[in-house]
Amino acid sequence: MIKNIRNTEYGLVGEMYFSLFDRNIEVSIDDELMIEYANICAEYLNSLNDEVINQFCLAAIRYCNEFLSDIGEDEIGFNKPSDVLTLIKPKSLTVPDPQNGLEPVIDMELDCEWEEEHGMELIIRNDTVLYVGAYYGENPWGDYTNKKSWNYA
Repeated sequence: MIKNIRNTEYGLVGEMYFSLFDRNIEVSIDDELMIEYANICAEYLNSLNDEVINQFCLAAIRYCNEFLSDIGEDEIGFNKPSDVLTLIKPKSLTVPDPQNGLEPVIDMELDCEWEEEHGMELIIRNDTVLYVGAYYGENPWGDYTNKKSWNYA
């Protein structure tokens, strides 16, 4: 699933097709031992169910409109949650060291039209959207039971 894998000064980098956005994105992998796990994560990303995608879209809308409100701009009304996807462009999937066996986790960096400086980070684990907010390099294996104010999930 991940193709064109090459060594860089930051580890391995490849690309994968992300079906939700109908585009290729970059995949960052620490080392060759994790390629199999990276493919598991990539496959999981492309098999997210409609409920998880809806959770992500609703969180992205909350992030968008709170950010716009904070900077004095008008909030955006969306006819349906998935309409927010037109304002988002996925950049990369970062594959963390596996935990819990080979349980897949999604840790993505995305660009979004409303927050050009920090963009957006998305973390999904166990079919639950755990983090949506500005990209701060959150821990994909972290505990998101008590959500921070900047987490719109």
